[in-house]
Amino acid sequence: MTLASSTAQSPEKKRLYFPAVGSVTLAHISVDLQTGSLPIMLPTLLVALNLNYALAAGIVAANQIVIAIAQPLFGILGDKKSFKWMVPVGCLLTALGMATVLWMPSYAWVIVAVLLSGLGSAMFHPEAISRVRANSGAQTASGTSIFFSGGNIGFGLAPVVTALILERLDKPWLLLMLLPTVLGLVLMRSQWSHIQQDRTVKRSSGAGHGRVLWGLVAFLMLLITLRSTVTGGLTTFIPLGHDALELSKNAAAILVTIISLSGIVGTLAGGVVADRIGKKRMMMITAVISLGVMLAFPHTDNFLARALLLGVVGLCSSAAWPTIVIMIQDAMPGMTGLASGLSLGTVYAATGLGVAGLGAYADHAGILNTIGLISLLPIGVVILTALLPARVGENKTVGEGFEKADGALEGDQV
Repeated sequence: MTLASSTAQSPEKKRLYFPAVGSVTLAHISVDLQTGSLPIMLPTLLVALNLNYALAAGIVAANQIVIAIAQPLFGILGDKKSFKWMVPVGCLLTALGMATVLWMPSYAWVIVAVLLSGLGSAMFHPEAISRVRANSGAQTASGTSIFFSGGNIGFGLAPVVTALILERLDKPWLLLMLLPTVLGLVLMRSQWSHIQQDRTVKRSSGAGHGRVLWGLVAFLMLLITLRSTVTGGLTTFIPLGHDALELSKNAAAILVTIISLSGIVGTLAGGVVADRIGKKRMMMITAVISLGVMLAFPHTDNFLARALLLGVVGLCSSAAWPTIVIMIQDAMPGMTGLASGLSLGTVYAATGLGVAGLGAYADHAGILNTIGLISLLPIGVVILTALLPARVGENKTVGEGFEKADGALEGDQV
């Protein structure tokens, strides 16, 4: 190989460029730190604005639903043209919107603030994923895993950081949560020449022209919906129902943090385990474990036991998440932005609508019965996972068992 040919290696041969990926991941931490702080603010808003549980849950729902609707739209835009400025602007808008929530004079203004914050989050995620992939070379799985773990860190730190600030320092000190945003923006600015570069990865012939398996996509989105409603319900109603659960606000925040931080381990380990034992088997094992743990949770009073059970739930739920995202991307060849937007958007929609519905139920049945209802939802996760085709997500045909439902498909290679 000549010097000229070696310097002209295809981009997929290049290694992950960590300074760029790391700076975007730090921005991801800050974005999800802001979004994850919202449930911990609900008890304060509940008292300050004299809200019932349904209205309080509606604040989370508004934030999640705008993310769910806007994120696929930004994904479609990203598939057509890269709007790189959306990464820093989305990061900043998310932070500024959430930072104003506790200062809003009325419920309507709180909704406006969380909508703006949600719009920023929706703007950030699809383009940020594209920037990470562009700087991951041939190590796209590693880059994506690092990026997603940043989100877990943000959601994991948010409850404890928010609760400690509100309990020990008072709400003006919540502005300290803007520091990770500032740091993320500064680091992205220093790496912007790399972040904004588009490295076109060569595809095998015919890639990007395969038929979209909409049946499989819809089925996987339903699976995401159930999983997200479970975790979203827990992270919302454990803080709201801390009195009924005989927990202090800080103890409730710690439990929510455990769910999120254990998700970091699940996110990083899920792909490795799936590669070893198979995607469906990994998803089935984690679904069954989650079901058993969730059925036990409402009957557990000991704090350490609750923490252990919720840690297992967070780990198992997150372990399947990257695999499901990859399945949806593989089922939508040539539409990575839309696939990512749909995947992430479904999470937020499920969380928002699910939490809103659970909030209405809580007003009639109480927090403890609501948590009991949440504990039954993993039954649906187990059933749906069992119905997945045996070879779904493997390197051969994606969703082979769904091809007949989608029409007479040839087996597209992905």
